Order: sequence, then C-alpha cells, then structure tokens
Amino acid sequence: MISRDELMHHRLQAWLRENESDNLEYLGKKPDICGVLHHWYRVGQHSVTVDCIEKIDLADAESDTI
Repeated sequence: MISRDELMHHRLQAWLRENESDNLEYLGKKPDICGVLHHWYRVGQHSVTVDCIEKIDLADAESDTI
C-alpha cells in the first residue's frame, strides 16, 4: 500500500504537471537533517519535506494558489 507521504507527493506532482505556480516547486529527493530521504518542495519561500505538507487545497491554475 502507498504511504501518505508518497500519495501526497504524487498528488502534488500531478498538480504541477497540469498547472504553473510561483508558489510551489519540486526540489527533488534528498536527505533531511537526520539523513532520511524525503521529497522536498518549495512552498512560498520555505523549503519543506513532503511529510510536512498536511493538506492541499487545489485551486484552478488561474488563481495560482496551493
């Protein structure tokens, strides 16, 4: 079964393929401070791991909101 973090990553990747946003960017898979590999995203001005993203409210591409 797919984990919650992987599901969130796939949802975000699907949204990024269909839309353009200045507020969301995929930064790649890299280790966190403990050495655990995570998918990283830039949300606004913050770099966060996918496990820090609890919920997404996807708006249409014209509003550019995550």
